[in-house]
Amino acid sequence: MRITKGHLLLLFILMSIFTVTVEMRPGRAYYILQFILFRQSVLDLLLYLFVLAITVWSQQVLLLNRSQLIRYLFLSLLFTFLFLSLSYRLITGYNFAYADAQTAQSNLHFWRAALQNYVLKIFIAFATSALWVFLLSLLSRKIRFSYSPAQAFVLAPILLISIWYVNRSLGVIDDLPAFYRVPVSTGLALAHELPVGERELVEASPTSRGVQHLFLIVDESITGSSLSLNGNIVRTTPYLETIKDSIINFGVASAITNNSAGSNIALMSGMQVKDLPDKERKALTSPSIFQYAKQAGYITYFVDAQLGRKALQNYMSPSDLNYVDHFIQPAELDPALPYFMRDYKVAELLVKLSKSEQKVFVYVNKVGAHWPYARTYPETATVFKPVLSTSSMIKDKNRSVNTYNNAIRWTVDGFWKELMQGITPADSTVIVYTSDHGQNLEGDGISITHASTNETKPIEANVPLWIMDRSNVLSGYTTPAPNQQSHEQVFPTLLLLQGYSPQFIKSTYGSTLFEEKGNRQRYFLTGDIFGRGKTTMLPFDYTIK
Repeated sequence: MRITKGHLLLLFILMSIFTVTVEMRPGRAYYILQFILFRQSVLDLLLYLFVLAITVWSQQVLLLNRSQLIRYLFLSLLFTFLFLSLSYRLITGYNFAYADAQTAQSNLHFWRAALQNYVLKIFIAFATSALWVFLLSLLSRKIRFSYSPAQAFVLAPILLISIWYVNRSLGVIDDLPAFYRVPVSTGLALAHELPVGERELVEASPTSRGVQHLFLIVDESITGSSLSLNGNIVRTTPYLETIKDSIINFGVASAITNNSAGSNIALMSGMQVKDLPDKERKALTSPSIFQYAKQAGYITYFVDAQLGRKALQNYMSPSDLNYVDHFIQPAELDPALPYFMRDYKVAELLVKLSKSEQKVFVYVNKVGAHWPYARTYPETATVFKPVLSTSSMIKDKNRSVNTYNNAIRWTVDGFWKELMQGITPADSTVIVYTSDHGQNLEGDGISITHASTNETKPIEANVPLWIMDRSNVLSGYTTPAPNQQSHEQVFPTLLLLQGYSPQFIKSTYGSTLFEEKGNRQRYFLTGDIFGRGKTTMLPFDYTIK
């Protein structure tokens, strides 16, 4: 077949249509175009169209190259990148981009769960990618190869243009063909790896002894308004309701971000909303809560029920362990321990530490109710039905909510029953409890439920927040009205409980949980806490139903 300019133009149009309809979706393409045109400028629109066109054309150069090696290498890479892109889009609803590459890097340990939970969507992405690559391969055999191997080096400047463009747009526009978008986004995320260094030293000293045993429990994926303790008509926390007078309940609080890594590093380092996005990396250099605890004379514990093999997550670095006396992971203590029993092993450990004669500070990352929800509780604990299985891909909101409610009843209500029955007033223990973020189950219950960067709902930052005061040291404090507090008040409260001066705390870290904030608007951050890629500060709205 003799190739003509018309054939090349038709192929270019075909590949462009595939990019816009399959990789981007027409609705997304329309949004991108009108966003650039009306919120930026005509020049920005022309720039984007130029980059999009040249990245599509460069693939044609590789596909129709005379070098067999170049053709096969291109098709192999195209399949890989397209498969990853489509898998992510089918799961989350939007394209794999820079912020998602960062999230994926931080959550690689969940790959088995993702594969199990999204097997159908991953299969569809695999089949679609394979079919497209097969059609292109077939087409390339029908057309006499037109481009020389030397012309394939057009890839180098195209790659440089793409990197420059993604950096320039700060992740706002991540809609290029998957062949470029996936490796460039991933490469940039790797290149922007955060520096790991020493934290600043604590210069303040406590002015009082502080509580004997202080625990911060950060749960996983618990929506504050999903607890019947906070008004949910479904009885997800019946035990907590019976002992509600024994805790100081701040109701529904606002998480500082809608993702695990951002919220945890903020809670650990005392970041305030006004400091976000944290482009100066203060969360990695300012003194951690462990440092303040050591300064106040505590034996420090870090308990991570989510991971094993001493792996670290949520931007915690090996240097942070210099201020941790005991790093404990239930998965390491007992490799045969069922996943849904890890939190109960944590409860057992906390009860034991509450009896210690030493001053003890503990930071806990619970297993909580991370998807797939069905694996976070035993079948015998199924109260609400019908439910999803651990590998179900049924798009059923009712089943998803029931499964999630069962997870809450087991991992929150059951967990606290173990604690309350094991820790007595004589143990002089104060526990601050919250979650890293909430869950958005308003859709089909299967699509992305948190850490979204597009059309984010406030419920993703909707978390519980309360204090169990077995020591009765907080009896002299006035508790503000509920549903006004946020994560940024947790760090100052911990310092107060460790014995630091209220004046120092207020001037350095802001308000504690015992200071009235009124109806002041709360905010949370979406995207990377360090400002890499697209970030947005959104108002947190919660109305008691």
